[in-house]
Amino acid sequence: MITAYVRSNGTLSPVPVEPHGVIPEEAVWIDLVEPTPEEERFVNGTLGLEVPSEEEMQEIEVSSRLYQEGNALYMTATLIIGADTTAPGRTPVTFVLVGHRLLTLRYATPLPFRVFAAKARRHTIPSSTGEEVLAGLLDAIVDRVADILERVQGQLDTLSGEIFVRETEPGKLDFDEVLRRVGRNHALTAQARESLVSIARLLSFIGRPSENSKQAKNFGRGFKTISRDVMALSDHASFLASNINFVLDATLGMINSEQNGIIKIFSVAAVVFLPPTLIASIYGMNFDVMPELHWAIGYPLALGLMVVSAVLPYWYFKRRGWL
Repeated sequence: MITAYVRSNGTLSPVPVEPHGVIPEEAVWIDLVEPTPEEERFVNGTLGLEVPSEEEMQEIEVSSRLYQEGNALYMTATLIIGADTTAPGRTPVTFVLVGHRLLTLRYATPLPFRVFAAKARRHTIPSSTGEEVLAGLLDAIVDRVADILERVQGQLDTLSGEIFVRETEPGKLDFDEVLRRVGRNHALTAQARESLVSIARLLSFIGRPSENSKQAKNFGRGFKTISRDVMALSDHASFLASNINFVLDATLGMINSEQNGIIKIFSVAAVVFLPPTLIASIYGMNFDVMPELHWAIGYPLALGLMVVSAVLPYWYFKRRGWL
């Protein structure tokens, strides 16, 4: 699907484009979503480009993601998709700056694209050139990553409270669910860090010295704030990764602590019931000569010995603070 965004009264109006149609001359942003081979040939022929394939977009080499052909800059970044679901993922998105037009190529619809497109249709935003549209898209992407990291931070605070404050009764906390939540937060943080690294490389590529010093100067002004945000979020993502590792270690430690407590209870129970078992075993032996068998108080005496032999170890453990 091809959508051209045309500037009108300070906003961007979407115009669907058919493969045999014409891209409006005043279009500043051309959005190519899951293109068919026919649509790829149409865009290549109209704009004089060679858009990368989906397989080429997946490559991780910097030279395959950031390069220049003629007057066109090809930049591929990794974006997060499905962050609000139980199975978040990532998808590559290619940005191509040719002249003062922006071409985006993607095989998914990350939330920042929907947010920016809706905002551009309703409000007056800087969008007179492809560079300004790219800056707006990158700003929306960085804002989305910031929201994801804020949510991860909140969930980690909640997990820390559940693990350490222990408002619930001992044994009531579902550690399996806690580990699953830690794993989901770790996956989101890792994907956010990967996305931020790719965006930082993209911004560095845009701001590199070029033959057109005026263009480089405008790039530096337009993307400087975004670069600072990306650096700050990268540091925050690293902090969250360390915090997640701490929460994971704490969770495993609490699991070991509860297991040790259970084993301790069984060990104490075995020690407490060992003397009564010994007494019962002695008087359960089938010997003819056992004087206690003929005592009138033999039975209650044996029961008393069992009770005393069980209470004494328990009292000793409590006095030593082992229970």
